[in-house]
Amino acid sequence: MNINNNEKYIVNIIKYGPILLVLIISFLITQFFLQQRYKNFYKEIHITESAYLEKNKERVKEEVIRVYKYIKAIKEESEERLINGIKERVYEAHRIATNIYNAESKQSHYKNSPKDHTLETIKNTLGSIRYNNGRGYIFMDDVNGVKILQPIIKEFEGKSFLDYEDAKGYKFVQKIVETIKNKSEDYDSYYWYKQGDKKNSYKKISFYKYFAPYNAAIGTGEYVDDFNQELKAEAIEEINNIRYGKTGYIFITNSKGDILSSYDKNLRGKNEYNLKNSKDKYLIQDIINFSKNNPNGGFYTYTSTIKPTEKLRTTEKISYFLYFKDWDWIIGSGFYLDALHKDIEDRRKVLEASTKKAIENITYISILITIFFILLSSFISNLVANKFKKYKEDIQKEINIKIEKEKLLVQQSKMATMGEMIANIAHQWKQPLSIISASNGLLKFQKEMNGTIDEKQLDEATDAIDNSVKNLSNTIDDFRNFFNPNKTAEYFNIRTAFEKTFKLIDTHLKSHNIKIITKIDDIEIKSLQNELLQILINILKNAKDELVLIDKLEQKLILIEAKEQNNKLIINIKDNAGGIPADIIDKVFKAYFTTKGNKEGTGIGLYMSKQIIENLHGKIGVENCEFEFENIKYKGANFKIELPITL
Repeated sequence: MNINNNEKYIVNIIKYGPILLVLIISFLITQFFLQQRYKNFYKEIHITESAYLEKNKERVKEEVIRVYKYIKAIKEESEERLINGIKERVYEAHRIATNIYNAESKQSHYKNSPKDHTLETIKNTLGSIRYNNGRGYIFMDDVNGVKILQPIIKEFEGKSFLDYEDAKGYKFVQKIVETIKNKSEDYDSYYWYKQGDKKNSYKKISFYKYFAPYNAAIGTGEYVDDFNQELKAEAIEEINNIRYGKTGYIFITNSKGDILSSYDKNLRGKNEYNLKNSKDKYLIQDIINFSKNNPNGGFYTYTSTIKPTEKLRTTEKISYFLYFKDWDWIIGSGFYLDALHKDIEDRRKVLEASTKKAIENITYISILITIFFILLSSFISNLVANKFKKYKEDIQKEINIKIEKEKLLVQQSKMATMGEMIANIAHQWKQPLSIISASNGLLKFQKEMNGTIDEKQLDEATDAIDNSVKNLSNTIDDFRNFFNPNKTAEYFNIRTAFEKTFKLIDTHLKSHNIKIITKIDDIEIKSLQNELLQILINILKNAKDELVLIDKLEQKLILIEAKEQNNKLIINIKDNAGGIPADIIDKVFKAYFTTKGNKEGTGIGLYMSKQIIENLHGKIGVENCEFEFENIKYKGANFKIELPITL
């Protein structure tokens, strides 16, 4: 692609780029608004779901805790209710016995009747009393522990049970005797066998009251377990009637899997411990294990096949379960998630409808905005294109000026180098010219003295003149080759390059007693030899100029090292002139920067060296350094050059 095509390409970018950018931005903005709507929708769904779950969780938890507290209150009051109940029964029986005794004592035909007739009447009356579904009865014992009345086991009557022990070795009849002797009333508890079950003993609470006419006690008792079963039945009946919301009810099972309370009447009383649900899991077992492992209550998610308002079907449910250890009851209640899913689906449909409408509105607005911005960008693009052309013309002018300046710098650098070279030529010509002059003078002198010239002396003189002329010619060739404008890369040995460099400036260095120490490896590179020679001359000349300024140095040194490293030529040129001041070391490669004054320096030597090195795809830098030579430490500057082995 040529320059004109590049310019057309840039102009087309300026013209059509903004239009394309407007289209892209319009599309992105549209997508942003749509994504924002969906983001808000999912956020709303999340809020709805969270609120629904939180609200229903709180509700079912409150209901379960309320039932739990109700059951706990019944349990805590059960013993007090039991005690009060049997006390009322004994008081009632005592009143009946007292009334019978008083009534028969007042009647004339009974006044002389024996007391045992009245006792039989009392026994018959009290013996017929039953309560608590036939479990409860009234008994009488005398002060010797003899059973006066035992309506359930008649053969016990007339026998003494004073030393009789319960299932745990407690002589409970002695408590009755003690109550009679104290002419008082009292409670007692012991473990006794139920009728028809002689293997298991159960806790029983009894109440006794002293009956003075026969120095006896009237009493009754009730098994705590039987009483609690009645309380549980009452509680279950009450709990079965609990309803809240549309589908809320209380579920109760025990650790055996017996369903005690459920909305479904068909489930009550059934054992579902080994029943699997739709996901082939033992649901009741899982609920039991979960409840026992979470004694403080917790939420459990599962698949339910029961819903009060609908036919049998599978739906997801979250329930709160709480374990009432005293009665081995697991109390639970939950809510169904299908209502939440339906609510979310309804909201989704509303959003999709509103989103469709929003897309239409956004599309219309985007088209209008896009057309506006296309027209605006077209106007701005043309304006920018014209500005670009003007800017290009201005840049070209600046480039032309810069090129002219660069040419001037190059010319100045060449002139400066040429001046140095002419001085070197003049210096190197002095010796051969002196030899020619001396040889010629010697021949003239011999001719004048002898009239003839000795053939041997003539040969020696002509040989000296001939060698001097060759020396002059070689010097001219060396300097002419240096100024050869050849810009073609060629292979050359770096040692040869340094030898040529030393030839060109050797006289300057020797005239100031500057010693060159070299460590140059035998390296073949492909580059522009004359360009490298100019760089080396500039650096060595700068080092020479700095060393000349220092009179106190016993030795003036320039150390040169050249080696190959990572397929690069590395050249280090060090001097012992003390280094470059820190405030100017970063400026030495800038154009026209010099510390020698306008008469002695142009400030373009190192600048041009840097330009040439970079054109050769290399790098040049400088730093202050310390080095040791012949056991003496020196300070100076180190110019480091890096060049590719092959250009």
